[in-house]
Amino acid sequence: MSGAAQQPTIALVNPSVGYSDRRKSKPIGLAYIGAYLAHHGFPAAGFDFGDSPQSPAALSGEHGLDRFETVGFSVYNESLDATLEHAAWVKRRNPEALVVLGGPHATAVHTEIMRDCPDVDAVVRREGEKPMLDLVRHRHESRLDVPGTTVRTPSGEIRVNIDSPFLDDLDSLPFPDFPFVSDSGYPPLTYFDSNRGMVVPALAVNSSRSCPYNCSFCGVLTIGRKYRMRSGESVVAELDHFRTSEGLDHQHVYFSDANFYVYPKRALGIVQALHAYDPRITFSFGTRVNQLIKHQDFIPDLKECGLRFVELGIESASPDVLKRLSKGVDPSDNLAAVKLLERHGLGVSLDFIMIDPETTLTDLRANQRFLKAGGFYDYVPHEHLYTHLALYAGTPIRDYYQERRGTTFGMSELPPIETLIEDPATARVRAALVWFRDAYQPAVDQVLAEAEALLQARAKHRAEHPVSRVELDLQLDVVAVRHAPNLYFDRLLDDCERHRGDGAADFAALLPRPGTGAPTLAALLLRAAERIEALTPDSAGAVDRAAALLPAASLTTPNTAERSGP
Repeated sequence: MSGAAQQPTIALVNPSVGYSDRRKSKPIGLAYIGAYLAHHGFPAAGFDFGDSPQSPAALSGEHGLDRFETVGFSVYNESLDATLEHAAWVKRRNPEALVVLGGPHATAVHTEIMRDCPDVDAVVRREGEKPMLDLVRHRHESRLDVPGTTVRTPSGEIRVNIDSPFLDDLDSLPFPDFPFVSDSGYPPLTYFDSNRGMVVPALAVNSSRSCPYNCSFCGVLTIGRKYRMRSGESVVAELDHFRTSEGLDHQHVYFSDANFYVYPKRALGIVQALHAYDPRITFSFGTRVNQLIKHQDFIPDLKECGLRFVELGIESASPDVLKRLSKGVDPSDNLAAVKLLERHGLGVSLDFIMIDPETTLTDLRANQRFLKAGGFYDYVPHEHLYTHLALYAGTPIRDYYQERRGTTFGMSELPPIETLIEDPATARVRAALVWFRDAYQPAVDQVLAEAEALLQARAKHRAEHPVSRVELDLQLDVVAVRHAPNLYFDRLLDDCERHRGDGAADFAALLPRPGTGAPTLAALLLRAAERIEALTPDSAGAVDRAAALLPAASLTTPNTAERSGP
């Protein structure tokens, strides 16, 4: 480890994106940079404002960002405006501070940032470890010449320095063990292992970088497609390190790679090393459909080593949409991959894009058929119903739609899908799905979470909790609640087709009546909550929690009062 006589004071910041409903997880890219700087003798302070509802100025002031000599921000499309507010606040109070932006979005619009944002001194392009180290090392000397950066010279010239070489030896990087100050903190990462009927501590591990494919919508393209990998020994050492440092017996590994399964022999080698280290360890990973099918012979060995589920980049069941997304697969491949995992007793985590700007009712019907055929009407979460294409800066699909629309999106602009949809019928579907998501999905999620946790606990201790009529009725309600968002989607498509896209303005009129006795959806949710309370008399409140999440109008509907008690 090298040292520095006078170490600069560095802050690494994950800016706020202005809302706080995202799942909270540590920004691993910044963590790698912070650990790398510390390893080379330049310790940094980490600040994660990613889910804070406070303004950038308030956050900057509360945490004193102006006291640092170097302030680095990791920037995504959604956070550029907030980042620039942070930068302006810092520069007003400390003009000598070196303000650096990096990350996928900053990489994509590096010249625009340096041209239009005087409070930014440098942009780090692509990977951040080596350029950031060079910037802080040469802060007072030759920082204008650092490879991998775009800078502004004293004369105002924008200088795009040569790219910094990719870090090929990922095993040489220190583990991303870097603390962040965060208002909300991080919930423990866990995994419910249904095979063992227990929740276990989990760890997210990145065993590779980039992806050699060229999906048109993927922000990984801005960083570069050169695929680099870690060894099994390195992954095992990281798990062992965090078990010790966090004092947790991590038993599940979420591989957070953009594409874990590029080289199946390498993937198998990594999990075999984990299995030899601790046979209790289970794991999951993400990959492409065509890779899973092509290398399906490896699946039995992967399962033997603890594979529980695979996150599949399905994206769409429409051939036209798949072509626009440059997926290089046929809709039949998507279903084949799902059925392949099903035959091996493995779960599927679904990556899906329900709507893009050119989606039609025909495309949506194809998605509907796939969801039914793939068994996803029983799948939770229901997020796949509400997803849409995001036109991230630096992606080919964004360039395509700029040309198609004869416009140029602003450097911080992430155009809302509602402004891009071309088919009026699809626009109506989108509006209705958003309405359902906001009005009913929170209560659906709440009731399902409470009911399924309760049912799993009772099943685990069956001798103490014999099956009762109330429990059987709750099981039926859970199935109905799981199906409700999909049934709403069915009714919505039917309505749009009957009325050529111009159906009923009252989206509530399309709500399904699932479950025994065909109650209203609100009544079904409240009935299920009543049954939860009946089975857990010491933990009342399920009904109140569900009611608090439902639209007020739904609680005064006559049928809501007709729900049968336990």
